[in-house]
Amino acid sequence: MSEHESDVVLFHSTNPNIQTKIYRTKIFLKLLSNGHIFVDWSDLPKHKNTRQCVIHYKSLNNNRSHAIRVSRQKRNVILEKIESGHLYEIHVCTVDESNRIIASSERAQIQTIMSNEAPTLRVTKSTPDFIMLEWEKSNDVKLSDIELYKLIINGNSKAMLPSTENKFVINDGKFGKRYVFRLEMTQKDQKIISSLPVNVDWPGVTMPKLHAFVNGTEELIICWGDSRSINDGNIESYMLHLYDSEGRLLNQFGPNAAECRQVWIKDMIKGVYFYVLEIKLANSNKSIYSKPMKIECGRESSIPILTCDYSDANNQKRLVNMAYHLINIRDNMKSKRLFEKCENQLKHILSTLNDLTDSVRLNLTIELKSNDNIPRKYYLIIDGQENPAPMPCLVKDFPLELPRRDKPYALAVSVTPALYGTKSNTVLVEASDHFSFFCAHFHQQRSIESCSYMQTLSYEKQLARSMHQGLIKSPKMMTNIQVYDLNENKIVSLPLLGNVHRLTIILFYINGCIPSKMHLNYFSTYASSHCTKYNFISINCNQNDIDDLKNFTENLTDIQCYTDFSSEDFKYEQKENKTSLHELLSIDGVPLYFVLDFSGHVVWKGRLCISNQLKYDLAMDHIIARVNQLQCSTENCELCYYSSMNDTCIDSELNNTARNLQLIIQQRLEQYGNKQLEKEKHNRTRQIVSMKQKSTEINDNEYYSII
Repeated sequence: MSEHESDVVLFHSTNPNIQTKIYRTKIFLKLLSNGHIFVDWSDLPKHKNTRQCVIHYKSLNNNRSHAIRVSRQKRNVILEKIESGHLYEIHVCTVDESNRIIASSERAQIQTIMSNEAPTLRVTKSTPDFIMLEWEKSNDVKLSDIELYKLIINGNSKAMLPSTENKFVINDGKFGKRYVFRLEMTQKDQKIISSLPVNVDWPGVTMPKLHAFVNGTEELIICWGDSRSINDGNIESYMLHLYDSEGRLLNQFGPNAAECRQVWIKDMIKGVYFYVLEIKLANSNKSIYSKPMKIECGRESSIPILTCDYSDANNQKRLVNMAYHLINIRDNMKSKRLFEKCENQLKHILSTLNDLTDSVRLNLTIELKSNDNIPRKYYLIIDGQENPAPMPCLVKDFPLELPRRDKPYALAVSVTPALYGTKSNTVLVEASDHFSFFCAHFHQQRSIESCSYMQTLSYEKQLARSMHQGLIKSPKMMTNIQVYDLNENKIVSLPLLGNVHRLTIILFYINGCIPSKMHLNYFSTYASSHCTKYNFISINCNQNDIDDLKNFTENLTDIQCYTDFSSEDFKYEQKENKTSLHELLSIDGVPLYFVLDFSGHVVWKGRLCISNQLKYDLAMDHIIARVNQLQCSTENCELCYYSSMNDTCIDSELNNTARNLQLIIQQRLEQYGNKQLEKEKHNRTRQIVSMKQKSTEINDNEYYSII
C-alpha cells in the first residue's frame, strides 16, 4: 500500500487501541490568487510524541481524496493539486510513530473559483417524468480540444458523453429528492474542468395523511388531507385501491378529481382490508402510491362521525400567495413608478385576508349509520361543554362560526336517544394565523404578540429611511456592539474580527415575535446543512430574561446565539453601548438579515418574504451566490425573477392580481346565496361508491405486497 493510500485509510478509520484523547480544533483556510489553497493549523495542540502532520483534502464534487504528510515542525502548507470550481473538505491530524492519531482538527470546507474555461450547465425543463440538462462550452475552449464530457449526479458518475453533445435527459429520479448535477469536461491534454453544480428538487407532490372510518356494518369512509407541491408538481386525479387480507386487489375507485378528499364505500362485507391511495401527477405518466393501511369492517358502529372543513380555506390560501407575490415584487422593485399601486393592492389583499381570519368559519358534517327509523337529535360539544339546544335533526351539513382565539377548539357531537348515547370523535380546529413575515415592533409600541403585517405596513411608510433589500453598493463595517453570548455565558463584542475566514450570516429577531420564531426554525435547518461553509449568528434585539433565552435557543446547535442585555443584569460589567441595539444598527423590524464578508463589512442587508423551508433554502442560496458574485444556479429562482422584472412586467402582474382579488371578493359575496355551487363543490370533494360496482380494469391475478 502506498503512503497516499495509507493516509486515506487512516483518515477514514478508528484504531481501537487509541488511548490518547483527540482534540478537535479549527483550522484556517484561504484561497490564493493562483487557485491554490493555504492551510494553517497553528491552533492544533502540540504533543511530544508527534511524528508527522497529515493533511487530508477531499473534493466533494467527485469524492476524490488526497493526503500530504509534512514534518511535525510545520504549521501550514499550500495545496497545489486543486481543481477549479470544486468544493473541498480539509482535515489535519497529527500522528505518532505507530500512526495513531494524537490530535485532530475540524473538517473545514472551501470553494475554489470556477475556471473561465468551464462549461455552463443549466436545467432547461423539469417535469415529474424527466429533467432535461443542457450546457454550453466556454468561448475560450475550442470544440476540437474537448475529448468528452462526464455527467455527475449527487457525486456519482452518470454518463460519458461525446464532445458534440450538449443535452442529456434524466428520467429515473425520485419525487421530492434533491439532485446535484455537475458536468466535467475532459480536454485532449487530459485537463479536467468542472462546471458549477446545479441543484434541483425532482418535481412531484407529498403524500397526504390518510384516515379510515367504519360507518355502521357495511360502509367504509376513507379520507385524506392536502398534498404539498414540490417544484411545481400538480395532481391530476386520485385513485383508491382496495385489497383483501391476502393482498388480492378487490376494487379500484376512480379516477377522482383533484379536489376529491373522501371516498365512501358502501356494501362492504365483514373482514380485514388494506387500502392504497394512488396520486396521478399532472402532465406525467407517473403516479405516487401510499403505503398499504389496514382496516377491519363488519363490526356494528353507532358512533356518529364528525368531519369538518374550513369554509374559507381555499380563499385564504390564494390571498396569502398573492400577498407573498406582491411583497416580493415591491421589495425588489427597481423603479418606484408603480410602488404606490403595488402597496394599495397589498393593503386591499391584507384587509380581505384579515376579514377571513378574524373568526373560525367551518362546515360540520355528521354521519350516523343505522338501520332503524328512530328519530335522533344531535348536540354540539365545544371544549367539553354540550350545547343545550339540539342541532336540526335533518341537517347533516352544519355551518358554524366561532370567535377567533389562540387556543384550538375541541369539537364533537353527541346523539340521543339514550340507546345511542354516544359521542363522536373529537376534532380540533384553530384560527388561521394573521399574515405576518416582518414586524416593526420597535416603532409600534404595542403587544409583542401582535405581529399582523397589516399593522406593520402603515408604520413602514413613517420610517425616516426606506427598507433596504439586497446587496450594499458601498459596504461599511458593521457597527461594533456588545452582546451576551448565550453559549459561552459571557459578554462579547461583535463583529468578531481576525480569525474569520467565512461569510457570516446574522439573523436579528425578537423573542416572542411570530415571524421571528418561524425564521429561527428555517435558519436553524439551513445552518445544520451549511455550518461548515458559513458562520451563523442569531441576535435577540430585546433585553429578555437570559435564562429563558437559553432554554429557547438550546436546540440551535449550529448557530452562535447572542442577545442584547441590560447593565442591571450584571453587577461587575459595564455596558459600553447605551443606545438600543436596533438603533445602533439601523434595524427597523425583524426578522432581518446581515451578511458580513471576511473583514466584517455588511455586504447584504434585507428581509425574506418566504412561505416554507424549501423557498427559504433557495433564497439563501441565491443571496450567497450574489454576494460571491456568482451566477445563481437554482432553476426558476423566484428571487432572480423578481429582481429582473421591468415596469411592463410588474404592471401586468399587478393587473392580474387585481382581477384575481376581485374574483375572490365576488365569490365570497355569493358564497351563501349560491347553494347549488356549494353542492357541486361538495360532490367533487366526496365520492360515494359501492363494492358491487367492480372496476373493469382489475386483473384477477393482481396482488399487492402487504409486507
